[in-house]
Amino acid sequence: MNKCSLKNNNRDFFGFILASEGFNLHSAVGRRMLVDSHFMTDSQCIIREYDAMQAAADKATDVVRRALCELQDIAGTLALLENGKTIDDVQLFEIKHLARITMVVRNAGFTTLPDLGRVVEILDPNREDVDTFYIYDSYSAELAAARRAMTEPSAERFAEIAKIEDEVRIRLAKELLPYADSLKTALTELGMTDLRLAKMDFAKSEGLVRPAISDNRCTFTGLFNIEVRKSLSQRGLKYQPIDISFGRTLTLVTGMNMGGKSVLLKSLAMAQMMCQYGFFVPAAKAEVMLFDDVLMTGGDGENAQDGLSSFAAEIRDMDYIVKAVRAGRRVFVLEDELARTTNPFEGRKIVNGMARLMAKCGVASFITTHFDGIEGDFRRIRVRGLRPDAESNGTIEGMIDYSLIETGDSDVPHEALRVAKLLGADEELLEMMNN
Repeated sequence: MNKCSLKNNNRDFFGFILASEGFNLHSAVGRRMLVDSHFMTDSQCIIREYDAMQAAADKATDVVRRALCELQDIAGTLALLENGKTIDDVQLFEIKHLARITMVVRNAGFTTLPDLGRVVEILDPNREDVDTFYIYDSYSAELAAARRAMTEPSAERFAEIAKIEDEVRIRLAKELLPYADSLKTALTELGMTDLRLAKMDFAKSEGLVRPAISDNRCTFTGLFNIEVRKSLSQRGLKYQPIDISFGRTLTLVTGMNMGGKSVLLKSLAMAQMMCQYGFFVPAAKAEVMLFDDVLMTGGDGENAQDGLSSFAAEIRDMDYIVKAVRAGRRVFVLEDELARTTNPFEGRKIVNGMARLMAKCGVASFITTHFDGIEGDFRRIRVRGLRPDAESNGTIEGMIDYSLIETGDSDVPHEALRVAKLLGADEELLEMMNN
């Protein structure tokens, strides 16, 4: 598994979703459904998931949500039932409990759930309508007689009753076996309902939007990074969303340090992952094209786990990207500060080569760089940078305009020394830097 493939290394993505305050699953089954989610590359699959999410939200009531809170993951019990094993009283209770929840949710309008009314009847022979289970006397006249005959406790009587109860359990397992598939379907569908409601609640709490699906273009109006926006909000600062549109071509991104280039790439990667895992996306409006994989490089230096230096890991990731492109895969490539780990002379050559190859192959890709002189027939944008009145703003975030502008030249902004001064660097040090 290559670390630059976000689709094949999605633990961080699911970890982020599960840790988000606005993402509230009711059950362990819903969590399992999330972790088992597939990266969808077919537009109709995503559209059907979005429709199912909205339908679930429209039908969900407090009764449904309370029922989902009681949902237990009994996949193991259902496997025993399916394989013809005898199941104990606890497992029979679990099946009854699942059947009752299914009927509650089904009766609330979720009619695609299987009808498990007969399962409830089998496990509630006295029609008590309570969420408990017991080997009732009504299951066996012989059992009822044996219990009545036990006027005083004795090992012999206990053994006789236990034998009859085991026979009842065997019979119940056989009666329930024809419903094993329906029970499994119900468990999965209830878990998916839980997940879909959590997705819709998350969309509402974070201000996410349902994207349109496009064949050849991505357009984000008001794209934002959930984590960064939250961090700024906690500090009383305002987040500046970004408008960006791109197709199957390379976009070279330049801009000052701390100008938001890395955040832009992470925001694009997160939006793409969220869409293709069936989530709404962090934007005011969005149109998204689909890919087979999202490949991102940059970030950490040493790759201690693989025993690779920063440069070696970077070369490995570039090779992985090129092989994916050569194989004809639809990949979305995001390379943050490519060749940052080598000297400027050779780094410029590496960026030039990679940029030209991505442009030639028509790959939807972004490369951020600080290198001047990157030449080629591709799109160039830069972060607008320091505001004219930067000195009058109290925070670095207030000094910078993070909006993106098209630029036709290969030069990068030279604002590092001005930023150093704004951040209060030592005057003598600044003088030496300028001389």
